[in-house]
Amino acid sequence: MGSPHLQPCPGARTGFVFICPGRFEASRGYPCAAGTGANLARVLVALHERLPAFFPSPARDKYVITNSWDKVEYPALTQRSVPTLDEVLGAANLERLAAEIGRLETIVACGAHAHAAVRALADRGSIQAQLAFGRHLSQRAVNMIPGASDTPGRIGVWCDGVVAQLLQQG
Repeated sequence: MGSPHLQPCPGARTGFVFICPGRFEASRGYPCAAGTGANLARVLVALHERLPAFFPSPARDKYVITNSWDKVEYPALTQRSVPTLDEVLGAANLERLAAEIGRLETIVACGAHAHAAVRALADRGSIQAQLAFGRHLSQRAVNMIPGASDTPGRIGVWCDGVVAQLLQQG
């Protein structure tokens, strides 16, 4: 069973790490529940088309989806929208994240906090996966991707970057 911060998928080989759940995730009970989820759906279709060996399905329920921080954050609740980097890199939090993604073969980290957490786990040997790093998939972050003038184009640029990183690792 999932939660606002985690969508488990027993047997999955690939997963995505985001920053933290927010108000939509809290109300709907699963990660990437609103705009980020819509962009993730677009990404999964494109990645499945481009690199099916790593992304065997366009369906989100075929992947682990988690967050670098498991607590819900949004201004009306916590007076902030993201945790601090120190919180994300805390020993107990990293142990929790390692337990969620430690068996994956491929991990895509989305956003700076996710990058930091995944890199910390890799540096400690807690994960052995092939790694790719991209912007968060919130609409605000997607709108800042250079090289295209609309969301589908920017999603394509984002996916090209992920594919290139994974293919480079062999």
